[in-house]
This record gives sequence, C-alpha cells and structure tokens, in this order.
Amino acid sequence: MSIQLEITDYKSSFVPTSPGVYVFRRHNAILYIGKASNLRRRVASYFRAHTSKKIQQLRSEATSLELISLQSEIEALLKEAELIKRHIPKFNVLMRDDKNYAYVAITSERFPHIFVTHQPATAGRFKKNKSDFVSIGPYTSSTSLRITLKLLRKLFPYCTCSAPHTRTCLNTQIGLCPGYCCIRNRPEHESSQKEYRAHIDAIIAVLTGRGKRIMTNFKKRMRHYVLTQNFEQAAILRDQAIGIEDVIAHRLHLTKTSAKKKNKRMIWRTTEKNIIMALGIPAPIVRVEGYDISHVSGANSTGSMVVFTDGLPDRDNYRMFKIKTVKGISDVDMLKEVIHRRLQHHEWQFPDLMVIDGGKPQLNAVMSVIAVEAHSLDRRVVALAKREEELYSPHLTHTIRLDSLPTETGFFFQRIRDESHRFAKKYHHKLREMSYRPKLPQEETKSVMPNEVKHLIV
Repeated sequence: MSIQLEITDYKSSFVPTSPGVYVFRRHNAILYIGKASNLRRRVASYFRAHTSKKIQQLRSEATSLELISLQSEIEALLKEAELIKRHIPKFNVLMRDDKNYAYVAITSERFPHIFVTHQPATAGRFKKNKSDFVSIGPYTSSTSLRITLKLLRKLFPYCTCSAPHTRTCLNTQIGLCPGYCCIRNRPEHESSQKEYRAHIDAIIAVLTGRGKRIMTNFKKRMRHYVLTQNFEQAAILRDQAIGIEDVIAHRLHLTKTSAKKKNKRMIWRTTEKNIIMALGIPAPIVRVEGYDISHVSGANSTGSMVVFTDGLPDRDNYRMFKIKTVKGISDVDMLKEVIHRRLQHHEWQFPDLMVIDGGKPQLNAVMSVIAVEAHSLDRRVVALAKREEELYSPHLTHTIRLDSLPTETGFFFQRIRDESHRFAKKYHHKLREMSYRPKLPQEETKSVMPNEVKHLIV
C-alpha cells in the first residue's frame, strides 16, 4: 500500500504505524529514501523542531512524501536497498557516507563465502580482489541485515571458514555449514557443488527481492517430488519454502522478540516521563547519546559516543573518536574535543539528551562547547558522577542521586554510562595493541583495524 502526502499537509495521524519505506520527493525527483519498523514514529522525527541542518535542508527542498507500507521490517530493508540502488538519491549520499552502508559480499569460489562488509571495494578477511566477489546492497541497517542472514543460514547453510581445515568445524555440527566445502583434501563431488550453489542462489534471490518467486518455484518442485514419491526431498523443499516465507514476514525473529520489545517499549515510556520530570527537559526523548574518555597516562587517548534509541542500544550509530589535539592528561579538554567534533556532523541526528561520564568539571566543559556551537542542546545535557552516582544538570541547583529515582530510570543512566565506558576502552585497547606491533608497510596498515570497527571511527 502506498500513500502520497504533500509536505505542507503532513500530520502524523496520516502515517501508518506499520513497517515500510518512506520517500521524500521534490516534484518527480527522489531526494531521500529510508526504512522504518514504525513509519509514523520514524517519519515524525523529520518534522521535529530540533533536527540536524541536513534534515532541515531535506525538509525545505521536499514537496511531497511517499509512504510504502509493507508486511515486515525485512521487507522494508530489501525494498529500501532496491530503491536506493536504482535511484541513488541526493540526500542518501549527503546524509550517509558510503562506508556506513552495509553490503553482502559473495565470493566467486567453487564454494562461495558470504559475509557482511562496510567496504564493498575490498573483501575483508578473505583477502579477495574486487573481481573475485560480488556485493549486494546497500543496506542502511547492518543489524537488520545480519538478522536476515542469520535466519537464511538456518535454511540454506553456507561456509564462513576463512581457510581449509582437517576437522569438521563447529558450524557443520550445528547445521550451519554443509561440511564438505571447507575440509582440506576432501574430494569435491559435482552434486555437492551443485547443492551448495543452489543454497547461495536462494539467498541471493531473497536479498534481491525475489524471495516470493523462488518460494513459488520450491512449491512446484515439491509437488513434483510428491508425485514421484520422493518424499524426503519434498519435505526438505517444503521446509525451505515455509522458511523463506517466514524470513520475508520476519516471523522467525519477531515471534521470539515481539513480546519482549513491547514490554521494553512500555518500560521506556515510563522512564522517559521520569527523566523529563526530574531534569525538566523538553519532550520527547528518542535519541540519547552517552560519552566517555579512555586513556593511560594520556597515551592512545580515545573518546566514545554510544546511542540509545527509545531506550535501547542503537549500535549502528555508535562512534569512536581518536583524540587528535590534546597532549598529556586532561579528560576535560579531551571531552571538549570529542563534543566539538561530534557537533560538526550535521548529518547525524541531534540527540534529545546527552549523558556525560563525569561530574561538574566535565559538565562545564561540555556546556562551554554547547554555548558556542549548539544552543538548542542547552537544556539537554547531564553529567553522571560515578563515585556518588549523582546527576549534574546545568539548570538545577541540586544534584540528583540515582537511588532517588525509580529503579528502571536509575538503571537506564547506569547502562548508558557503562556502555560508553566499555566502548571507549574497546577502542583504546585496540590502539594500544596496534602500537605494540612492529611497523607494517604502508599498504598493509589499512587492514590492521577490523572492517566492522573501521566505519565507526571518526
């Protein structure tokens, strides 16, 4: 189902709450394409008063909005990728650098490997040239993409081993790898290769939006096997056809998590109200960012930005900062650098709340940057001092002890603080590990940091 709205006529009540794809247009030209698990809530974020400059620019240029309602988030993921690849909209390029998109890479070996990459020009740990693999995408949500591949791999096992080995791998034992593809010196039978290729083709079909067509083909073949009394093969095809249908509808994942998500959403609504009342900040609170600094005696200093959306970690939007301008030990100055650099990224959605790890000095440092660069965030910053477990706000004359807040609300602030601390230490440890290694030739240094981490570094 598709709905067309003029930007000037937009009302949130006109937008469905189903998963789907939204398209901003300027007359017939497509400006931006995005996906959402809840169209109403996602589209509403573009019409809030406090948004990034690029979202404001998008809204000012757009004349209409198309809403495509779909059955599941996975359908929305695949539809979004198809439309972005076909139209290459202006604001998809401006608002998200290519390295932040996720792609599925499929190698061209006899038994192809499948993996997710943010760098479609390289093949990561498999060390392939670009001509040795194909990529499918782009996908804006690597989390949704990985869930889809996880579901597909249960139906169509494939190999992820980076090198041949002598013993059966664990994935073979749990049914996620065929087993005949990665054993060293094992004879390769033509039937095995054909079966493996059929698995890869089925996965490609689903990822390129042809899942329903291949599902129909499976059902036809299943009927043929029934007529020829090959019931074992018919049962395999039946299960795969049902499985593809479930993946497209996202039922395999949603049936396990929908109840938990609903409960978490209810908890978050209560927590959100408690935060608004305690800190006196404007509603609503959708995006919360947490910041921390990590170093040892000023060496390999790093900063982290973690993001929680509707109370849950949004890891696709986490970012790491390598401190560039501060020498020596000064957490306050490092924090000022991180906040300054974060505010230069107008393509990132602005937060509704910033949680700083530290006390009054850290809060004052951040507010000095906010006062110059982002007045709209003036009432949306709070610092959490670990020793006393107290919140500092620039607009309150008193601190707020976490144990004076409702339990879930206090836990939420602790979780943001702990997650930002964990993430900062993770990058710091990686930099320390790299500094201990012998110097590599220039052409090899690019591969030291894992691909899944590279795109997070600012």
